[in-house]
Amino acid sequence: MHIENFKNVDLNLLLLLDVILEERHISNAAVRLNMSQPALSRSLQRLRETLNDPLLIRVGSGYQLTERALQLQPRLKSWLADFMCLMQPEEFVPEEATGELSIMSMDSEVSLFLPNLWQDLQKEAPKVAMRTMGYRPDAVTLLEAGEIDFLIGDENKSLGSTKYHNYHLFRHDFVMVMANSHPLSNKNIDLKTYTQQRHGLVTVTGKGLGRIDKLLLKEGLSRNIALFVPTFHLAMDICSRTDLIFAMPRLVAEKDAEKYGLVIKELPLKTPYLDIYLYWHERQHQMALHRWFRGLMRDSVRRTKEAITA
Repeated sequence: MHIENFKNVDLNLLLLLDVILEERHISNAAVRLNMSQPALSRSLQRLRETLNDPLLIRVGSGYQLTERALQLQPRLKSWLADFMCLMQPEEFVPEEATGELSIMSMDSEVSLFLPNLWQDLQKEAPKVAMRTMGYRPDAVTLLEAGEIDFLIGDENKSLGSTKYHNYHLFRHDFVMVMANSHPLSNKNIDLKTYTQQRHGLVTVTGKGLGRIDKLLLKEGLSRNIALFVPTFHLAMDICSRTDLIFAMPRLVAEKDAEKYGLVIKELPLKTPYLDIYLYWHERQHQMALHRWFRGLMRDSVRRTKEAITA
């Protein structure tokens, strides 16, 4: 674009376009932007004229992005991130910072560390909002597209390129939990007895084999999984009322087992450790808010872990 043409572009429209493309719905985008729907519709019309493309088209009862909009979305997010980086003051003052940080994570990490992390964030940077969401199979795609700022998860080879950064947050080992009233709650449990029990499995997808099942399969063994649930808190609630046994990270169990009336026991088979990392994209690596928040998260996670294991 020539400089004369660029002078006619309202940069605020690009911020609106980013939200419109993310929400894919005029009314929802208007609510998020705290604008009236007619005002946002007028802005969308200006964008359509500037870009010579409808961008968002109605299909049935919903909306769909045009091919041009799909191509623009990741590039726009990347450009806006770079622009925000340029506009950041050299001296970062947390209490004056504004913006929103989005984190995608497995349930175990969210339930463990989010309460303290949110308290720390509000104490240090009260004007910064935080959005968290459960892990999805397309997590890497969302991180690449700029739809999330951070991804918390185990080692991921697809995030090994120079486009991404990471640091190690902590390491999980695994235990099993059962209700205080379970017939085996005060007994030693060997591998044979373990496989003969009824089990529950925490899984995002609701299907497939868990870590324990893959290890058992190598030994020519299997267990009876009677229930699949999406979160560890739901697992512990159900576990407290039934004869099901759940395997879960030790930190998760130690944090809430007493509250749910559960007994923690060592598993009768050796399970590998699970290392958890924080991932982020290169385009946000030097942004002052992101740099500061990464340090805040590291300290908050360390203190939370120390409090649980004390």
